[in-house]
Amino acid sequence: MFSLSTPGFIRVVTRNVPRWDRGSPLRKGAAEQATFVELFFDLAMVFILSRLVEQAFDVLAGAPGPAGWVVLGQSLLLFLPLMRVWTLTTHITAQFDPRRPAVQACVIGSVFGVLVFGVSVSSAFDGRAIAFAGTYVVMQAGRTLVIGLLATAPEVRTAYLRAFCWYGGVSVPWLIGALSHGAVRTTLWALAILVEYVANARGWPVPRLGAGLANLWATAARYLAERYQQLLMISFGEPLLSVGVAFTQVPASPYRITALVVAFLTTVLLWRLYFHVAGQLVDDAVLAASHPAHAGRVAGVAHLVMILGVITTSVGHDLVEKHPGRHTSLIWSSVILGGPVIFLFGRSVLEYVVYARVSLPRPAGIAALVALIVPLTLVPPLAVSSAAAIVLLLIAAADTRRSHRHPDEHPTPP
Repeated sequence: MFSLSTPGFIRVVTRNVPRWDRGSPLRKGAAEQATFVELFFDLAMVFILSRLVEQAFDVLAGAPGPAGWVVLGQSLLLFLPLMRVWTLTTHITAQFDPRRPAVQACVIGSVFGVLVFGVSVSSAFDGRAIAFAGTYVVMQAGRTLVIGLLATAPEVRTAYLRAFCWYGGVSVPWLIGALSHGAVRTTLWALAILVEYVANARGWPVPRLGAGLANLWATAARYLAERYQQLLMISFGEPLLSVGVAFTQVPASPYRITALVVAFLTTVLLWRLYFHVAGQLVDDAVLAASHPAHAGRVAGVAHLVMILGVITTSVGHDLVEKHPGRHTSLIWSSVILGGPVIFLFGRSVLEYVVYARVSLPRPAGIAALVALIVPLTLVPPLAVSSAAAIVLLLIAAADTRRSHRHPDEHPTPP
Protein backbone atom coordinates (compact mmCIF):
# COMPACT_ATOMS: atom_id res chain seq x y z
CA MET A 1 0.00 0.00 0.00
CA PHE A 2 1.29 3.39 -0.93
CA SER A 3 0.82 6.62 0.97
CA LEU A 4 0.74 10.04 -0.64
CA SER A 5 4.15 10.85 0.81
CA THR A 6 5.97 7.91 -0.71
CA PRO A 7 7.83 8.04 -4.03
CA GLY A 8 6.09 4.81 -5.04
CA PHE A 9 2.72 6.49 -4.94
CA ILE A 10 3.98 9.24 -7.21
CA ARG A 11 5.35 6.69 -9.71
CA VAL A 12 2.08 4.75 -9.77
CA VAL A 13 -0.31 7.67 -10.21
CA THR A 14 1.83 9.41 -12.82
CA ARG A 15 2.35 6.35 -14.98
CA ASN A 16 0.81 6.58 -18.46
CA VAL A 17 -0.57 10.09 -17.93
CA PRO A 18 0.08 12.82 -20.52
CA ARG A 19 2.99 15.13 -19.94
CA TRP A 20 2.16 18.57 -18.60
CA ASP A 21 5.44 20.42 -18.70
CA ARG A 22 7.57 18.18 -20.97
CA GLY A 23 10.35 18.26 -18.41
CA SER A 24 10.63 22.03 -18.08
CA PRO A 25 9.23 23.86 -15.03
CA LEU A 26 8.92 27.17 -16.87
CA ARG A 27 7.07 28.03 -20.00
CA LYS A 28 9.03 29.16 -23.02
CA GLY A 29 8.37 31.94 -25.47
CA ALA A 30 6.71 35.25 -24.64
CA ALA A 31 7.17 34.40 -20.97
CA GLU A 32 6.94 38.03 -19.98
CA GLN A 33 3.54 38.70 -21.55
CA ALA A 34 0.07 37.58 -20.52
CA THR A 35 -1.82 35.57 -23.12
CA PHE A 36 -5.44 36.02 -24.12
CA VAL A 37 -6.62 33.17 -21.90
CA GLU A 38 -5.00 34.87 -18.90
CA LEU A 39 -6.70 38.15 -19.74
CA PHE A 40 -9.95 36.21 -20.06
CA PHE A 41 -9.42 35.00 -16.50
CA ASP A 42 -8.89 38.60 -15.38
CA LEU A 43 -12.30 39.51 -16.78
CA ALA A 44 -13.85 37.16 -14.23
CA MET A 45 -11.90 38.97 -11.53
CA VAL A 46 -13.63 42.21 -12.56
CA PHE A 47 -16.97 40.60 -11.82
CA ILE A 48 -16.14 39.23 -8.39
CA LEU A 49 -14.37 42.41 -7.25
CA SER A 50 -17.48 44.40 -8.13
CA ARG A 51 -19.60 41.86 -6.24
CA LEU A 52 -17.41 42.24 -3.16
CA VAL A 53 -17.83 46.02 -3.27
CA GLU A 54 -21.58 45.73 -3.74
CA GLN A 55 -21.96 43.22 -0.92
CA ALA A 56 -19.99 45.37 1.53
CA PHE A 57 -21.84 48.53 0.48
CA ASP A 58 -25.30 46.99 0.87
CA VAL A 59 -24.63 45.98 4.47
CA LEU A 60 -22.77 49.14 5.49
CA ALA A 61 -25.49 51.34 4.03
CA GLY A 62 -28.19 49.50 5.93
CA ALA A 63 -26.27 48.77 9.15
CA PRO A 64 -23.74 51.54 9.88
CA GLY A 65 -23.41 50.43 13.52
CA PRO A 66 -21.64 47.41 15.07
CA ALA A 67 -23.03 45.06 12.42
CA GLY A 68 -20.94 46.93 9.88
CA TRP A 69 -17.71 45.82 11.53
CA VAL A 70 -18.86 42.22 11.19
CA VAL A 71 -19.46 42.59 7.47
CA LEU A 72 -16.04 44.16 7.01
CA GLY A 73 -14.46 41.11 8.58
CA GLN A 74 -16.58 38.82 6.46
CA SER A 75 -15.65 40.73 3.31
CA LEU A 76 -11.98 40.26 4.18
CA LEU A 77 -12.59 36.53 4.62
CA LEU A 78 -14.03 36.46 1.11
CA PHE A 79 -11.24 38.59 -0.36
CA LEU A 80 -8.34 36.50 0.96
CA PRO A 81 -9.30 33.15 -0.63
CA LEU A 82 -10.08 34.97 -3.88
CA MET A 83 -6.51 36.26 -3.94
CA ARG A 84 -5.24 32.71 -3.33
CA VAL A 85 -7.21 31.52 -6.35
CA TRP A 86 -5.70 34.28 -8.51
CA THR A 87 -2.19 33.63 -7.19
CA LEU A 88 -2.33 29.89 -7.88
CA THR A 89 -3.66 30.54 -11.39
CA THR A 90 -0.88 33.03 -12.05
CA HIS A 91 1.79 30.64 -10.78
CA ILE A 92 0.44 27.92 -13.05
CA THR A 93 0.61 30.15 -16.12
CA ALA A 94 4.09 31.31 -15.07
CA GLN A 95 5.31 27.72 -15.06
CA PHE A 96 3.38 26.16 -17.93
CA ASP A 97 2.69 27.48 -21.41
CA PRO A 98 -0.89 28.86 -21.46
CA ARG A 99 -1.10 28.04 -25.16
CA ARG A 100 -1.25 24.33 -24.37
CA PRO A 101 -4.77 22.88 -24.27
CA ALA A 102 -4.32 21.38 -20.79
CA VAL A 103 -3.24 24.71 -19.31
CA GLN A 104 -6.01 26.58 -21.10
CA ALA A 105 -8.55 24.09 -19.74
CA CYS A 106 -7.20 24.71 -16.24
CA VAL A 107 -7.48 28.49 -16.62
CA ILE A 108 -10.96 28.37 -18.17
CA GLY A 109 -12.08 26.05 -15.38
CA SER A 110 -10.75 28.67 -12.97
CA VAL A 111 -12.86 31.31 -14.73
CA PHE A 112 -15.95 29.24 -14.06
CA GLY A 113 -14.93 28.79 -10.44
CA VAL A 114 -14.51 32.55 -10.01
CA LEU A 115 -17.93 33.03 -11.61
CA VAL A 116 -19.46 30.72 -9.00
CA PHE A 117 -17.55 32.68 -6.36
CA GLY A 118 -19.09 35.88 -7.63
CA VAL A 119 -22.69 34.67 -7.57
CA SER A 120 -22.14 33.21 -4.09
CA VAL A 121 -20.46 36.21 -2.45
CA SER A 122 -23.63 37.99 -1.34
CA SER A 123 -24.88 34.86 0.47
CA ALA A 124 -21.58 33.17 1.33
CA PHE A 125 -22.39 33.49 5.04
CA ASP A 126 -25.97 32.44 4.48
CA GLY A 127 -27.68 30.21 1.93
CA ARG A 128 -24.79 29.74 -0.51
CA ALA A 129 -22.04 28.83 1.92
CA ILE A 130 -21.72 25.29 0.57
CA ALA A 131 -21.38 26.56 -3.01
CA PHE A 132 -18.73 29.08 -1.99
CA ALA A 133 -16.64 26.75 0.18
CA GLY A 134 -17.07 23.74 -2.10
CA THR A 135 -15.96 25.70 -5.14
CA TYR A 136 -12.88 26.96 -3.33
CA VAL A 137 -11.86 23.49 -2.14
CA VAL A 138 -12.35 21.95 -5.58
CA MET A 139 -10.42 24.73 -7.32
CA GLN A 140 -7.43 24.76 -4.99
CA ALA A 141 -7.12 21.10 -4.03
CA GLY A 142 -8.20 19.85 -7.44
CA ARG A 143 -5.78 21.96 -9.44
CA THR A 144 -2.78 21.25 -7.22
CA LEU A 145 -3.48 17.50 -7.37
CA VAL A 146 -3.92 17.40 -11.15
CA ILE A 147 -0.78 19.43 -11.80
CA GLY A 148 1.16 17.42 -9.25
CA LEU A 149 0.25 14.21 -11.03
CA LEU A 150 0.80 15.46 -14.57
CA ALA A 151 4.02 17.44 -14.07
CA THR A 152 7.15 15.56 -15.13
CA ALA A 153 9.75 17.79 -13.49
CA PRO A 154 10.29 16.22 -10.03
CA GLU A 155 10.63 19.52 -8.19
CA VAL A 156 7.41 20.86 -9.72
CA ARG A 157 5.52 17.64 -9.04
CA THR A 158 6.63 17.51 -5.43
CA ALA A 159 5.81 21.18 -4.83
CA TYR A 160 2.23 20.81 -6.02
CA LEU A 161 1.69 17.54 -4.18
CA ARG A 162 2.84 19.20 -0.97
CA ALA A 163 0.34 21.99 -1.54
CA PHE A 164 -2.37 19.42 -2.22
CA CYS A 165 -1.76 17.78 1.15
CA TRP A 166 -2.35 21.11 2.88
CA TYR A 167 -5.40 21.96 0.79
CA GLY A 168 -6.82 18.56 1.66
CA GLY A 169 -6.37 19.44 5.31
CA VAL A 170 -7.86 22.94 5.20
CA SER A 171 -10.82 21.64 3.21
CA VAL A 172 -12.13 20.17 6.49
CA PRO A 173 -12.77 23.51 8.26
CA TRP A 174 -13.97 25.01 4.99
CA LEU A 175 -16.64 22.33 4.51
CA ILE A 176 -17.58 21.99 8.18
CA GLY A 177 -17.88 25.77 8.33
CA ALA A 178 -20.19 25.73 5.31
CA LEU A 179 -22.47 23.32 7.18
CA SER A 180 -22.36 25.43 10.34
CA HIS A 181 -23.84 28.84 11.10
CA GLY A 182 -22.98 32.22 12.56
CA ALA A 183 -19.78 32.65 14.52
CA VAL A 184 -18.82 28.99 14.13
CA ARG A 185 -18.72 29.31 10.36
CA THR A 186 -16.74 32.54 10.49
CA THR A 187 -14.24 31.08 12.96
CA LEU A 188 -13.67 27.89 10.97
CA TRP A 189 -13.21 29.77 7.70
CA ALA A 190 -10.85 32.25 9.32
CA LEU A 191 -8.83 29.31 10.71
CA ALA A 192 -8.69 27.67 7.27
CA ILE A 193 -7.46 30.87 5.63
CA LEU A 194 -4.88 31.47 8.35
CA VAL A 195 -3.51 27.92 8.06
CA GLU A 196 -3.31 28.20 4.27
CA TYR A 197 -1.42 31.50 4.31
CA VAL A 198 0.99 30.27 6.99
CA ALA A 199 1.60 27.00 5.14
CA ASN A 200 2.25 28.92 1.93
CA ALA A 201 4.72 31.20 3.71
CA ARG A 202 6.48 28.13 5.13
CA GLY A 203 6.75 26.40 1.77
CA TRP A 204 3.98 23.82 2.31
CA PRO A 205 6.01 21.51 4.61
CA VAL A 206 4.99 17.83 4.45
CA PRO A 207 6.79 14.87 6.10
CA ARG A 208 9.00 12.97 3.62
CA LEU A 209 8.19 15.50 0.90
CA GLY A 210 10.00 18.33 2.66
CA ALA A 211 9.29 22.02 2.19
CA GLY A 212 10.33 24.67 -0.27
CA LEU A 213 9.35 28.24 -0.99
CA ALA A 214 8.43 28.94 -4.60
CA ASN A 215 11.24 30.61 -6.52
CA LEU A 216 9.17 31.77 -9.48
CA TRP A 217 9.98 35.40 -8.76
CA ALA A 218 13.67 34.57 -9.23
CA THR A 219 13.03 33.11 -12.69
CA ALA A 220 9.95 34.94 -14.00
CA ALA A 221 10.09 38.32 -12.26
CA ARG A 222 9.06 40.39 -15.27
CA TYR A 223 6.08 38.19 -16.05
CA LEU A 224 4.83 38.11 -12.45
CA ALA A 225 5.34 41.85 -12.00
CA GLU A 226 3.24 42.46 -15.09
CA ARG A 227 0.49 40.12 -13.87
CA TYR A 228 0.28 41.80 -10.46
CA GLN A 229 0.20 45.20 -12.16
CA GLN A 230 -2.62 44.04 -14.43
CA LEU A 231 -4.66 42.90 -11.44
CA LEU A 232 -4.00 46.21 -9.71
CA MET A 233 -5.11 48.09 -12.82
CA ILE A 234 -8.34 46.06 -12.79
CA SER A 235 -8.92 47.11 -9.20
CA PHE A 236 -8.34 50.76 -10.14
CA GLY A 237 -11.25 50.44 -12.54
CA GLU A 238 -13.59 49.25 -9.78
CA PRO A 239 -14.00 52.64 -8.01
CA LEU A 240 -14.74 54.32 -11.34
CA LEU A 241 -17.21 51.61 -12.32
CA SER A 242 -19.05 51.47 -9.01
CA VAL A 243 -19.30 55.21 -8.43
CA GLY A 244 -20.32 55.74 -12.07
CA VAL A 245 -23.12 53.19 -11.74
CA ALA A 246 -24.15 54.72 -8.43
CA PHE A 247 -24.33 58.17 -10.04
CA THR A 248 -26.74 56.90 -12.70
CA GLN A 249 -29.05 55.37 -10.09
CA VAL A 250 -29.76 58.56 -8.14
CA PRO A 251 -30.89 62.07 -9.15
CA ALA A 252 -28.02 64.34 -10.10
CA SER A 253 -27.17 67.17 -7.74
CA PRO A 254 -24.20 69.46 -7.06
CA TYR A 255 -23.32 67.24 -4.09
CA ARG A 256 -23.30 64.04 -6.14
CA ILE A 257 -21.40 65.66 -9.01
CA THR A 258 -18.76 66.80 -6.53
CA ALA A 259 -18.64 63.30 -5.01
CA LEU A 260 -18.12 61.84 -8.49
CA VAL A 261 -15.24 64.24 -9.15
CA VAL A 262 -13.63 63.47 -5.78
CA ALA A 263 -13.90 59.73 -6.44
CA PHE A 264 -12.27 60.16 -9.83
CA LEU A 265 -9.44 62.31 -8.48
CA THR A 266 -8.82 59.88 -5.61
CA THR A 267 -8.54 56.96 -8.03
CA VAL A 268 -6.17 58.92 -10.26
CA LEU A 269 -4.01 59.80 -7.25
CA LEU A 270 -3.86 56.17 -6.13
CA TRP A 271 -2.84 55.19 -9.65
CA ARG A 272 -0.15 57.85 -9.74
CA LEU A 273 1.19 57.00 -6.30
CA TYR A 274 1.70 53.43 -7.45
CA PHE A 275 3.42 54.09 -10.78
CA HIS A 276 5.52 57.02 -9.57
CA VAL A 277 8.11 55.58 -9.64
CA ALA A 278 8.55 52.33 -7.76
CA GLY A 279 5.63 50.62 -9.50
CA GLN A 280 7.52 50.79 -12.79
CA LEU A 281 10.67 49.24 -11.33
CA VAL A 282 9.34 46.19 -9.51
CA ASP A 283 10.79 43.61 -11.87
CA ASP A 284 14.21 45.30 -12.05
CA ALA A 285 14.32 45.62 -8.27
CA VAL A 286 13.46 41.95 -7.75
CA LEU A 287 16.12 40.82 -10.21
CA ALA A 288 18.72 43.06 -8.54
CA ALA A 289 17.83 42.00 -4.97
CA SER A 290 20.20 39.86 -2.93
CA HIS A 291 17.36 37.33 -2.51
CA PRO A 292 15.14 37.73 -5.60
CA ALA A 293 12.58 35.08 -4.63
CA HIS A 294 11.99 36.63 -1.21
CA ALA A 295 11.85 40.16 -2.61
CA GLY A 296 9.35 39.00 -5.22
CA ARG A 297 7.09 37.36 -2.67
CA VAL A 298 7.06 40.53 -0.56
CA ALA A 299 6.31 42.60 -3.66
CA GLY A 300 3.41 40.28 -4.49
CA VAL A 301 1.95 40.66 -1.00
CA ALA A 302 2.34 44.44 -1.27
CA HIS A 303 0.26 44.43 -4.47
CA LEU A 304 -2.51 42.39 -2.83
CA VAL A 305 -2.58 44.83 0.10
CA MET A 306 -2.88 47.76 -2.31
CA ILE A 307 -5.73 46.00 -4.14
CA LEU A 308 -7.53 45.58 -0.81
CA GLY A 309 -7.03 49.30 -0.21
CA VAL A 310 -8.50 50.21 -3.60
CA ILE A 311 -11.53 47.97 -3.06
CA THR A 312 -12.12 49.47 0.39
CA THR A 313 -11.83 52.96 -1.11
CA SER A 314 -14.43 51.97 -3.70
CA VAL A 315 -16.88 50.97 -0.97
CA GLY A 316 -16.34 54.33 0.72
CA HIS A 317 -17.04 56.28 -2.47
CA ASP A 318 -20.27 54.34 -2.98
CA LEU A 319 -21.39 55.36 0.49
CA VAL A 320 -20.60 59.00 -0.24
CA GLU A 321 -22.34 58.99 -3.62
CA LYS A 322 -25.57 57.27 -2.62
CA HIS A 323 -26.11 58.71 0.86
CA PRO A 324 -25.23 62.42 0.84
CA GLY A 325 -27.48 63.31 3.75
CA ARG A 326 -26.48 60.52 6.11
CA HIS A 327 -24.53 61.10 9.27
CA THR A 328 -20.90 59.94 9.02
CA SER A 329 -20.72 57.03 11.44
CA LEU A 330 -17.41 55.81 12.81
CA ILE A 331 -17.40 52.80 10.52
CA TRP A 332 -18.15 54.96 7.47
CA SER A 333 -15.27 57.25 8.34
CA SER A 334 -13.05 54.22 8.91
CA VAL A 335 -13.89 52.79 5.49
CA ILE A 336 -13.56 56.07 3.58
CA LEU A 337 -10.19 56.90 5.16
CA GLY A 338 -9.09 53.31 5.76
CA GLY A 339 -8.99 52.46 2.07
CA PRO A 340 -6.20 54.98 1.35
CA VAL A 341 -4.45 53.92 4.58
CA ILE A 342 -4.33 50.28 3.45
CA PHE A 343 -3.15 51.32 0.00
CA LEU A 344 -0.38 53.54 1.36
CA PHE A 345 0.80 50.75 3.64
CA GLY A 346 1.10 48.34 0.71
CA ARG A 347 2.79 51.04 -1.36
CA SER A 348 5.29 51.64 1.47
CA VAL A 349 6.18 47.95 1.52
CA LEU A 350 6.69 48.03 -2.24
CA GLU A 351 8.89 51.10 -1.95
CA TYR A 352 11.08 49.27 0.54
CA VAL A 353 11.43 46.35 -1.88
CA VAL A 354 12.53 48.72 -4.64
CA TYR A 355 14.65 51.24 -2.71
CA ALA A 356 15.32 49.67 0.73
CA ARG A 357 13.68 52.75 2.29
CA VAL A 358 10.28 54.31 2.88
CA SER A 359 9.93 58.01 2.13
CA LEU A 360 8.54 60.09 5.01
CA PRO A 361 5.37 61.37 3.27
CA ARG A 362 3.83 57.86 3.20
CA PRO A 363 3.93 57.04 6.94
CA ALA A 364 3.06 60.68 7.62
CA GLY A 365 0.05 60.37 5.33
CA ILE A 366 -1.01 57.14 7.03
CA ALA A 367 -0.76 58.77 10.45
CA ALA A 368 -2.75 61.81 9.29
CA LEU A 369 -5.56 59.69 7.82
CA VAL A 370 -5.82 57.52 10.93
CA ALA A 371 -5.84 60.60 13.16
CA LEU A 372 -8.73 62.07 11.13
CA ILE A 373 -11.04 59.05 11.41
CA VAL A 374 -12.74 60.08 14.66
CA PRO A 375 -12.82 63.89 14.22
CA LEU A 376 -14.32 63.63 10.72
CA THR A 377 -17.37 61.80 12.03
CA LEU A 378 -18.65 65.32 12.76
CA VAL A 379 -18.75 66.32 9.08
CA PRO A 380 -20.68 64.98 6.04
CA PRO A 381 -19.31 61.93 4.16
CA LEU A 382 -18.23 64.07 1.20
CA ALA A 383 -15.95 66.13 3.46
CA VAL A 384 -14.34 62.90 4.70
CA SER A 385 -13.59 61.65 1.18
CA SER A 386 -12.32 65.12 0.22
CA ALA A 387 -9.92 65.09 3.17
CA ALA A 388 -8.56 61.71 2.03
CA ALA A 389 -8.04 63.10 -1.48
CA ILE A 390 -6.17 66.12 -0.10
CA VAL A 391 -3.79 63.91 1.88
CA LEU A 392 -3.12 61.77 -1.20
CA LEU A 393 -2.54 64.92 -3.26
CA LEU A 394 0.06 66.17 -0.77
CA ILE A 395 1.90 62.83 -0.92
CA ALA A 396 1.83 62.91 -4.72
CA ALA A 397 3.23 66.44 -4.69
CA ALA A 398 6.04 65.31 -2.37
CA ASP A 399 6.82 62.45 -4.78
CA THR A 400 7.03 64.89 -7.66
CA ARG A 401 9.36 67.16 -5.73
CA ARG A 402 11.64 64.23 -4.88
CA SER A 403 11.73 63.16 -8.54
CA HIS A 404 12.88 66.62 -9.55
CA ARG A 405 15.71 66.39 -7.03
CA HIS A 406 16.62 62.80 -8.01
CA PRO A 407 15.57 62.39 -11.65
CA ASP A 408 17.66 59.29 -12.37
CA GLU A 409 17.05 57.23 -9.25
CA HIS A 410 17.59 53.51 -9.85
CA PRO A 411 16.39 50.50 -7.84
CA THR A 412 18.50 49.81 -4.74
CA PRO A 413 16.74 46.76 -3.24
CA PRO A 414 17.83 45.29 0.10
